[in-house]
Amino acid sequence: METLFDQNLMARLMFSLVAVVIIIGPATADFNATHATNPLWTPHARFHVVWQVLSNSAISLVALYLLWTPSVEYITYLVLAAVLNFIWLIAFFTTLASMSLFAGSLADVNGIKPFKFNIFGRVYDIDTNLFGATILSILNISACFFIVA
Repeated sequence: METLFDQNLMARLMFSLVAVVIIIGPATADFNATHATNPLWTPHARFHVVWQVLSNSAISLVALYLLWTPSVEYITYLVLAAVLNFIWLIAFFTTLASMSLFAGSLADVNGIKPFKFNIFGRVYDIDTNLFGATILSILNISACFFIVA
């Protein structure tokens, strides 16, 4: 088991980074006046955003526990941690794809500003949520290729 645990260090580190960002990113973005304490939001909407962030953070904490706890079922733990990360990412992209069903939007007028990229003199605005979820998806998928069974 120790050898297997060590052979999967890169995968564990990458999955851990995704889990930590899932904890810190939304909490930082949502526990402020743009979301959870936004007076323009209904109290029920604020309740849901706090619930969502705390639920996702708890799931990520479970993933971190699975990643760093030695076990005879280590590969199962490793794959389960990857799946827990993917649940958050799949839920994000499913919500993105279904926004027209509930008049949703990636950003709010008084919310977090998009990332601006200058590529060969042309400036691109990329939504912060979409940018983060895409980077985390790439990282989580890449980590899967480092799993040594």
